[in-house]
Amino acid sequence: MKILFALISTGLAGGVRYVFEVANGLKDKGHDVKIAALAGDHSWFKNLRAEVIYKPLNLNTFSSIVYAFYKFYRYVTLRSAKRNPYDTFLLILSKLGVRPDIIIELAELIRSFDSDVTVATYYLTAFSVWFSQNKNPFYLMQDFPELVETNEGKLGLNMFYHSLKLPFSFITISSYTKQLIVENNPTAKVTIAHPGVDLNIFRPRRTNSRNQKKRVMVILRGSRYKGDEVALEVLKNVNKKVPVHVVFVGDKSLVRHYSKTIGFDFEFSVFSNVSDEVLAELYSSSDVFLFTSYAEGFGLPPLEAMACGTPVVMTDNKGSRDYAIDGFNALISQPGDVKSLSDNLLKALQDDKLRERMIENGLETAKNSRGRKQ
Repeated sequence: MKILFALISTGLAGGVRYVFEVANGLKDKGHDVKIAALAGDHSWFKNLRAEVIYKPLNLNTFSSIVYAFYKFYRYVTLRSAKRNPYDTFLLILSKLGVRPDIIIELAELIRSFDSDVTVATYYLTAFSVWFSQNKNPFYLMQDFPELVETNEGKLGLNMFYHSLKLPFSFITISSYTKQLIVENNPTAKVTIAHPGVDLNIFRPRRTNSRNQKKRVMVILRGSRYKGDEVALEVLKNVNKKVPVHVVFVGDKSLVRHYSKTIGFDFEFSVFSNVSDEVLAELYSSSDVFLFTSYAEGFGLPPLEAMACGTPVVMTDNKGSRDYAIDGFNALISQPGDVKSLSDNLLKALQDDKLRERMIENGLETAKNSRGRKQ
């Protein structure tokens, strides 16, 4: 069977990673799998077995000039960055009121493939697939309102809700995202396919940390709905009672920004552009993983931490409800509740029996969640 996935960009992102993993799985089953995209660089994902076909955007003169200046700026300021600058360029153009019609551009690219199944992977690509009129359209729906509104504003959010009404067959990643679909399209056929964890990589590892302080790992993203500021306030609170060493995973410039605007009174180290192997080692070397998102479509990092034998303190971000159980495999607070998160992090750091129970149950959860479908 010939299967085509439609992407705006192949840049590093959790949703794109999931698309690549699904594409690899279908390729391994003998299907002819291709990925069509307008921009990006998929080299960050090792061993992608599906072919990726790019179609650069047709830019007018003004857009081309802006893009040229942006490429020069990025070269000067971020010479070590490997990611294609198209993603930020599209954002810049939208802020200037100039935006190539990426929906139509992608629809034209999709139409050039004679695929048996065409899969939309984002709400904008859903319209592209629909306009292409390719047969057997599917919608791999991973989005949620907070993400869409952050990226595209109120107009994008309205388009997102309309994309859920399209007459597609839906595949989605959690009960929460299924609920979003059904609320907007009550007759939709929806299959849940949870993102899995590669237990060959994400597993408990022996680590030798010379630092005697408790290690708390946090992934910083920069978007408000990810709750970075909440995590930092929690860490400052806890550090006053139990000195911690914080393991930040994220962009170094973002950490510097938070250091200046919020201020850190705890020890920390920063890891950027890490591979899955290094990420698993960081989970394993940490005493607790702290996850403070306001909303997630699924929320894979806490499940990865569980697979590595690391206790999790997290928020009820809706998407993680399919696997996270308060007091069983995680300690869960309401989003934005700094006091509750601080109390739970202190419990996880100080109560050895609780930690052991969370580790055991978390490992079992990660094992049972692999490849689970509904």
